[in-house]
Amino acid sequence: MNSPLNNKKNTSEAGQMMLIIIVILAAIGLMLGSLLMYTGAQVLSHRNSVRKEQALNIAEAAAELAIWKLNNEQSYNGELGTLFGNGAFDVDIASVNDHTKEITVVSYVPNKEKATVSKVVSIQTSINDNIIAFNYGVQTGNGGFHMSGAQTKVNGNIYANGNIVATIITGSAVAANLPEAVPDQVNNTPTPPAYDITFGEAAGTQDFAQSFTLSQAFSFNSVKFYMKKVGNPSNATVRILYDESGSPGDPVSGLNGTLNASLVTTNYGWVTVSLPTTPILTAGNTYWIVIDASNSSSKYYIIGANDNGYASGVSRIGKYGGTWTSNTPSTLDAYFEIYLGGQASSITGGTIGTTEDDLAWAHEVNDTTVSGDIYCAIGSGNNKACDTSRPDPDPQDLPLSDGNIQDFKNDAVAGGTTEGDLSINSNIEMGPVKINGNLSITGGAELTLTGTIWVTGNISLTGGAIIRLASSYGTNDGVIITDGYVSLSGNSEFYGSGEPGSYPFLVTTSSCPDDASCGGNNAISFGGGSGTVGLVAQNGTIHITGGSALKAVVAKTIEMSGGAELIYDSGLVKFSF
Repeated sequence: MNSPLNNKKNTSEAGQMMLIIIVILAAIGLMLGSLLMYTGAQVLSHRNSVRKEQALNIAEAAAELAIWKLNNEQSYNGELGTLFGNGAFDVDIASVNDHTKEITVVSYVPNKEKATVSKVVSIQTSINDNIIAFNYGVQTGNGGFHMSGAQTKVNGNIYANGNIVATIITGSAVAANLPEAVPDQVNNTPTPPAYDITFGEAAGTQDFAQSFTLSQAFSFNSVKFYMKKVGNPSNATVRILYDESGSPGDPVSGLNGTLNASLVTTNYGWVTVSLPTTPILTAGNTYWIVIDASNSSSKYYIIGANDNGYASGVSRIGKYGGTWTSNTPSTLDAYFEIYLGGQASSITGGTIGTTEDDLAWAHEVNDTTVSGDIYCAIGSGNNKACDTSRPDPDPQDLPLSDGNIQDFKNDAVAGGTTEGDLSINSNIEMGPVKINGNLSITGGAELTLTGTIWVTGNISLTGGAIIRLASSYGTNDGVIITDGYVSLSGNSEFYGSGEPGSYPFLVTTSSCPDDASCGGNNAISFGGGSGTVGLVAQNGTIHITGGSALKAVVAKTIEMSGGAELIYDSGLVKFSF
């Protein structure tokens, strides 16, 4: 039996135990509360950091947009409360002087996080200024942008009016559709045709050829022939060839199609031949369409023709790779129609972007890893699905017009003309001047531009040659323009006037390598160099093989290979020449 004393002792011990438990629970509660407060603070800090980064990204994007609008909308004076992504931004524009604006962007994301970005840029303020818009640092015409080699890299954005084949692009990539297919060359009246041209009947008249010139440099879509057949001849190969002394010459690489014999009937009708590749031929140059057939006295083709109905060409009969002769009469032209354009754009391969704001945008995107969004109608093999909310991008005009080119040439001619080739191997000042011949700079010689130079031939820089703008250019840019091709190698160096924003530009009107006279040379071949220069070849190809720093690079086609790396000063600004 327990005594009262024992009961009191047990009650006291129980009370002490309960007190200990309460103290322990209180301590645990305090620790849990502190842990939860710490965790909450960390989560809040992380969210705030993410919001700050999002706000900064919105502000940077809005600043670039504001620069673009200033370049293209002279009345633009800012905006308020524009929605963008998960936030919004305000833009304030202030004038520093007649040609300089200060852009201040304040962006907001939820919970009142904000970021401010300020940029001072040179902007066109008068339509009378000799200022030209290079709206994109790297821009191509309908030849597109092609990269090869695992380490080939562009540090920045690309805008192409054609396809992009990518390896590494640190910014965004946009591949715009080409215009709808339209007939560029047509010879199709009267109907029925007044003349017939028979080919594929005998060895000497096995193949047919028709010369033509294009009015514009768009991708070759298809060709139609108004023809019929006798018997059941086999399929024929349709080729596009260069002109050689008034007859078909060497083939344009990769430009073959198939004339499907089953589509040709025993009555006249139009038959379409599509080409598996979409090359771009030079406007105004003479080319040949050749139908390369077999020969049989009982199975052959007949194509409709008229007498001198097509002023930009003539027909021939003969054999591909052999002899060609005139038809009777010699002024006969076949019935044909050539269609240009109409291809949807694509981005293929590589990695694009380093932040979530860097995007890929084209009709079709395949086998590409993109940091940001992928805007496309169709695509496969990508790290993300296509976002179909945007329409296909539209092609953008290239920066120089024929009038701009002529202005450059007029500036040069005003300083006089030098006849014959000019080789520079010591330091010299020159310009404005027209050089009727080639220009070469070698052996570390330095050419200082004191005015615009126009070279009618080719330009070559080797052995550490230097091109520099005279101090008199101030903040303006200078131009060397040529009608030939340009070769830059041996660490050629380029410098502006010494003032910020001043750069030399090399501009060529060459359509190389499309012309047979190019000898395999590209319009501009750049093996790398120091300093910063703008390269422009709107009719031809720029091929970059070495590390290079460029203010801007614009061409019908841009090719990079061999691990080349392109670093360019940001576009979206006007350049004053």
